[in-house]
Amino acid sequence: MGEGGILGVTSFPADGVFQGGGIKGLAIAGALVEFEANDRLRVERWVNVAGTSAGAILAAYLAAGHTAVELAALIDRAPFPSFQDWGPGGKFLGGARNLLRRRGLVRGEEFRRWFDRELGGMTFAAVKSEPEPGGAPPEHPYRLRMIAADVTNQRLLVLPDDLHRYRLPNEPGAIDPDRFKIADAVRMSLSIPYFFPPIELIDGNSGKPATIIDGGTLSNFPVWLFDTDRRDPRRPTFGLRLVGGRPVGGGLRTAVRMLGWPAALGADIVDTLSSAWDDRFVSRSVRVRTCTVDGDDVGTTDFDLSQAKRSELIRGGERAARAFLATYDLERYRNTFGRHLQLDARGG
Repeated sequence: MGEGGILGVTSFPADGVFQGGGIKGLAIAGALVEFEANDRLRVERWVNVAGTSAGAILAAYLAAGHTAVELAALIDRAPFPSFQDWGPGGKFLGGARNLLRRRGLVRGEEFRRWFDRELGGMTFAAVKSEPEPGGAPPEHPYRLRMIAADVTNQRLLVLPDDLHRYRLPNEPGAIDPDRFKIADAVRMSLSIPYFFPPIELIDGNSGKPATIIDGGTLSNFPVWLFDTDRRDPRRPTFGLRLVGGRPVGGGLRTAVRMLGWPAALGADIVDTLSSAWDDRFVSRSVRVRTCTVDGDDVGTTDFDLSQAKRSELIRGGERAARAFLATYDLERYRNTFGRHLQLDARGG
């Protein structure tokens, strides 16, 4: 905890958890810029970060050592239209072929390759946690975590923690998280049903294929990930959460509904699951440390947004964070277990 060299500014390290929402994640990126530049409460360093789906992209880039400003620049230059890699035949023929063969309208490879290049091929070994003060083992082995869902075995997965339970197809041994690429895990968390194809792994116990999809279908806002009941938290965990907007883009919704009512019903169920649980059972401990950001009228898969609309989302996120930090009181902080922030050791 410190003054950061500017009178009236309280600066401190923090943990962050970022909600999924596809292209709407631009608004959360804007909020992160304000969190690092605010003239009242300022996050000087994100220690542990986590996210679901698009939130996993944001978390991974911060965990790789980049600032929020650099994150916003990454998103500004991201080739979003190319992520809709329909393949031969374009949107309609290629999309239909992908949906039948791959269970997703686009291939998802363009995004994975692009993000892996931006991360320099980084694996989870690069984001291992440092020991706790006094040399104690870290509470969590990795500074970066993300959520995915194993729909074959009805499991919520925390990556990379749960990777050892699986092996890659045609590989004999269990997955070593230290050697697993972060971009591959993000792609796993970003497997939006019907849009990006699911990822297939082999369950280590049964030896049978396991289908992994977007973690937002089970928990789109896992703000609890870094909480512990062993001690009072040494630094706050802030959640950045999207409200408003549309679940998916109009093009995806139209394409799925053309497949008939079973596919349409499945899409509606996924949309409901991705937000209803977190919306209904949000606790007081979550509310007091959560900055809500408006997703405007943007759909999750509206990757062809204009530059003006992208900038509008980022500015909206900055305004939301500014309003949140203007009145936030660290004395009110509680984690999921009701534990208060260690006010004499917030630097952690």
